[in-house]
Amino acid sequence: MRGIRTSRLLLHIGLVLVVLISVGLSWVIWTSPARYEKTKQQSDTNTSVIQSEQANKSLGDIFLPTQVIYTQADSTSHLINNTKVNLTDSMRSAIKDWRLSKVTRESTNNRKAYETLMNRENTVMLKYPDSVTDGILNSAFKQKVNFSGKFSRIVFSTEKRNQVYLLNDTNYAIYKVQTRNQNLAHIKEIISGNVQQFGVKQTLVNHRMITEYENSVKVPEYSYLVNKQTAAYFVSTLIDNDNASSVTTKEQGGKTVYNDNNSRRMTVNNKKGTVAYEDLSGRKSYHENMSTAMSQSFSLLKKMEVPLDNMRYYKYDADDNAVVYRSYVEGFPIFNQTDYGTVEIRITGPRTKKIDFSLYSLQVPVPTGKDRTTLPSTQEVLDRLKNSGYSTDDIDNIEIGYQWTANPSSDLVVNLTPTWYVNYKNQWVSYQQLIEDAQQ
Repeated sequence: MRGIRTSRLLLHIGLVLVVLISVGLSWVIWTSPARYEKTKQQSDTNTSVIQSEQANKSLGDIFLPTQVIYTQADSTSHLINNTKVNLTDSMRSAIKDWRLSKVTRESTNNRKAYETLMNRENTVMLKYPDSVTDGILNSAFKQKVNFSGKFSRIVFSTEKRNQVYLLNDTNYAIYKVQTRNQNLAHIKEIISGNVQQFGVKQTLVNHRMITEYENSVKVPEYSYLVNKQTAAYFVSTLIDNDNASSVTTKEQGGKTVYNDNNSRRMTVNNKKGTVAYEDLSGRKSYHENMSTAMSQSFSLLKKMEVPLDNMRYYKYDADDNAVVYRSYVEGFPIFNQTDYGTVEIRITGPRTKKIDFSLYSLQVPVPTGKDRTTLPSTQEVLDRLKNSGYSTDDIDNIEIGYQWTANPSSDLVVNLTPTWYVNYKNQWVSYQQLIEDAQQ
């Protein structure tokens, strides 16, 4: 008992020391957003560091699959994860050496054939959280494929060469890709390393294919040091790079509004640290295609200079021509950071765009001293929701994610607590919150 108390005390002391060091290094960026001129100068050093890191990021680094699922010879499937190595990045490195060429559509709107291929033995499936385009395939995996469709999964055999498929959940389309130069031994090394395995299967919930966890799962909890960037930093990148005197500042009910007196405005929620940016210079109706929206939104991400190390593409909304990006930790998305995700970019005109994002970004993990959190299986969560009065027809998606919450010990630390998130009536809500709401 004394040893446990000593260990917890040391963890607490270590956390305090790390926070104090971070405060000492970061105090120059914690100034009032209204002091734009002074803060802009103080941010110059931090800006140059992030610019250097961003310069090496490509579209393919952000538009990567987020899940690796291995189906073995006995047809059992496991979502695999490695806490020391990014598996999707390892897969990308391996596939870069393949030569993908001719794409042939094998079937469309054939659910049975689609599910059969997803569950084929001795295969690896790389799953995106939402559909992507042919340009993403070429950019992420350094290929030159002539393909004009969309896909949300890549499936390939671990035993037979030239067995590579692109799958699209939207219309159950299956495309076979002619492939050469496959090193399948390398793939086997990646999936048989020091990996965590979660028993899963692909299940249709309200017309959407989801990854269903068949048993309860244990997921680690994290605490992270965070960086809160100044509002002035984003004013300089989004509103005015050089002429700070053209930007006016106004306080309105707990929010600070920056305006260039023309068409660009940035509103900061001072309590939540969330930002809504609008550039309304365009006046005409405007509709772009999915591929262009993805590339343009990524260009805006780089212009904003938000940290991209943990960020991944999450969703495309055709109605709003919007692309959503989320931060990921150990293969799971983070929720509750903003109302929309880490960053949502809507491009509604040649120069008209709206961006929602957060001033906060993750830096480095700090020890929590806590055991892994046990989460119920997918079916158990759905059963609890049904018993609480919720209809499956109103559930569009369900997945494990991290809830971003404040750490009571320090404003510079956030807790990432694993839980189930449910997309209920187009809003992501933790399943505990839904059950609590039903009991009131």
